[in-house]
Amino acid sequence: MKLTTSIPVAITGVLLAGTATSIPVHDNQQAIANPEVTIIQPEILTSTLRDTLIANDIIGDVLDDFEPSYFIDINYPKAHERVLLGNDIPVNSVSERPVLSFYSILSPSIQAKDSTFTLALTDPDATSRDNPKMSEMCHWILTNLTTPIPGPPVELMKAKPGEIEEYLPPSPPPKTGPHRYVFVLLEGDSANLNTPKDRKHWGYGKKRHGVRDWAEENDLKVVGANFFFAQNEKQ
Repeated sequence: MKLTTSIPVAITGVLLAGTATSIPVHDNQQAIANPEVTIIQPEILTSTLRDTLIANDIIGDVLDDFEPSYFIDINYPKAHERVLLGNDIPVNSVSERPVLSFYSILSPSIQAKDSTFTLALTDPDATSRDNPKMSEMCHWILTNLTTPIPGPPVELMKAKPGEIEEYLPPSPPPKTGPHRYVFVLLEGDSANLNTPKDRKHWGYGKKRHGVRDWAEENDLKVVGANFFFAQNEKQ
């Protein structure tokens, strides 16, 4: 079941105070036809992101509690779809690797310049949210991402070095309701990452185990998350 967030107003364009970074944030129960850019202090944006992740049980089912320090901007350009913190995206729109960018919520002057990042995509609702017997399902791991700088998003239409698990398109089974597909940004050394033993349960053999366990095993810190809902047309 999809939950409402505690955010009173949907914001699809956010401009961090003191930077020129445009960051989309979206309440999954609302939409704005003509979005406006709003100035929001970093600590308010961090709280907004965290509240949304808690309201939708991303923090809880998938991740331990954390304070987001990066925003992940995920786009599926051919389908003209963007991942907006809990929006609905048709399954056929996410069949190819997305385009991505990620931005520091903190002042660029204090973020580490030599950081290395890993992006993971996981489904905590396999086969369904009520019966997560195959959860979590690992859908993608891309590593060797470096601290972002202003510029065009990263194009990932083909496999590239650093893709230690190829992109597995979301394909929720019929009559299993909406699935949460969660992108997780991890910070830490990626030189000797252990590849998950299996997609199902990320190889850990237990329900609702996955990216959280894998990050801990590989000494990676969760610094950001974004997610969307998708479901099979047959319900």
